[in-house]
Amino acid sequence: MKVNKLLFGDAMLGRLTLVFCALALPALAAERMRIPEIQGRAHESSVKGKMVLVEGVVTHLVSNGFFIRDEAGDGDDATSDGLLVRRTGAGLALGDRVRVEGIVVEFNSGGFNVRSDTVIDDPIFSKLTPGAPMPPVIIGRSGRLPPTEMVAAASEFDPMTSGADFWETLEGMVVRVERPIVVGPTDDRKQFYIVAEGGDGATGMNSLGGITSTPGDLNPERIRVQVQAPLNEEDFQLAVGDRFAAIEGAVVFDGGGYELRPAKAEGFTAAQSAPTPIGAAPEEDVLTIAGYNVRNFDPIVENAAKAPLDGVDDDSANVQAIARQIVDLLGSPDILALQEVQDNDGGEYSDVVAADRTLKAVTDAISAAGGPAYQPLSLNPIDDAVGGQPGGNIRVAFLFNPARVSVDPANAKRIEGAAFARTRLPLAAPFNFRGKEIIVINVHLSSKGGSDSPYGSIQPPRDPAGQARLGQTRTVREFIRNLPPDPNRGVVVVGDFNAFWYEESMLVFSGGEPILTNLAMDSEPLERISYVFEGNSQSLDHALVLLGEGQSATMDTLHMNSRQPFSRQISDHDPKLVRIKVE
Repeated sequence: MKVNKLLFGDAMLGRLTLVFCALALPALAAERMRIPEIQGRAHESSVKGKMVLVEGVVTHLVSNGFFIRDEAGDGDDATSDGLLVRRTGAGLALGDRVRVEGIVVEFNSGGFNVRSDTVIDDPIFSKLTPGAPMPPVIIGRSGRLPPTEMVAAASEFDPMTSGADFWETLEGMVVRVERPIVVGPTDDRKQFYIVAEGGDGATGMNSLGGITSTPGDLNPERIRVQVQAPLNEEDFQLAVGDRFAAIEGAVVFDGGGYELRPAKAEGFTAAQSAPTPIGAAPEEDVLTIAGYNVRNFDPIVENAAKAPLDGVDDDSANVQAIARQIVDLLGSPDILALQEVQDNDGGEYSDVVAADRTLKAVTDAISAAGGPAYQPLSLNPIDDAVGGQPGGNIRVAFLFNPARVSVDPANAKRIEGAAFARTRLPLAAPFNFRGKEIIVINVHLSSKGGSDSPYGSIQPPRDPAGQARLGQTRTVREFIRNLPPDPNRGVVVVGDFNAFWYEESMLVFSGGEPILTNLAMDSEPLERISYVFEGNSQSLDHALVLLGEGQSATMDTLHMNSRQPFSRQISDHDPKLVRIKVE
């Protein structure tokens, strides 16, 4: 080809030469491979970053791609025969045989220290022939069942004992979960959790239909389902204990864990999840105390311009529901220890820290629901110093029935210490009941937010706030230890501890003087439930007592929130009701 220097000039000629040279370079050759070779016996592909050419059968179509499966497979359950191709499969149908050319990528959408999804990225594909859909892999008694105790192994790849390794062997494959039971309700991200075979053979199944985490067992048999097309979101507002005949979907790793991208769900049966009241009529010699995390409650609809990070919410309906729960289900306890009470303008950025209007909204609603005229007791925090929703200034607070108990607000005090930096300070108040002093300490310890995923690459997972909570419970115990001696006085520590009953921060209370009793321990381990997180039932809310002479105590949990879908929750915590018999 001749180039006219008079027309283009020397500079332009140089640029053209570069273009011609680039066009003359050979294209990167794709290596022909089979899907099981790409997946391998590992969480990451040994050929990541390479250009490959694969063939497979289309098994599932989603909005951002399609799944293919090796038609013959390699006969090894430890390697997946499936793969996600990250490109819209326009024109494809289930059963089509396709040839795909693209780069093997480990796709991570869940942040640091989590595993990845092996995919073909930036691909081109062609349909070879139409065909018949391939049958899914059965998860159930007639097929494969996941391990039931260890979520992730620290080193060796072992699908027989490690849940993470088991689900990895199915990454990219369509599975059919037989007779699943919902163990984690639909959350605000349209996700729920299931266990195959109605939980038969699973460890940790509880009486509510959920699955409880216990020491050394975080229940790897559960798997997340992400509601998306072709499923209708409105049809999947699911509660713990709901059941299906089967759910089919493709397995991926996303958002820190393994999940199904569902194709269909069959045979739905709803669980009976209406709460059973645990309150009773007042008794002359029984003091009742409820601990309840009311989830960032505030009395207003925030101005969006003043609440830029977390937006607005409307708790007007919630406050009526909270009031009915307190009156109808908890029996209007003598003392209410509330957590996550926000200031008067909620999540708005301002100088407001007072919560008198917030607490009045609750007390007015309780009175309107037929409850007593509660009085509030709260101490304001330093502005923006206690964590939680930005601008909200959450704190713990008491409501008490003055017809049953009395307290001098001047004697209420916060428990302070270095461990409580950026965390809500406990509030201790000496209530008088039938001439006896009962000190109630309302706590909301540091959150588990920011902890590593159980399925992450770091094992065992880290809990950054664990040491802070340990320091906080030690500080509370020291406060109790330094109280003036009084054999007739009772002490109750109640609230959201953000810790399981078997964690070191909780064992502090029973491991040294004074020895407090965690009333949750009166229930069987699988029934210690006040919260459901990622499909695991667990107890973050506790009540611990140090009783005076002639006193005895029991506790019940009102299971009314944690088992419900997000759209029907009043809070994400279940309240605890303590009864202290005072002679």
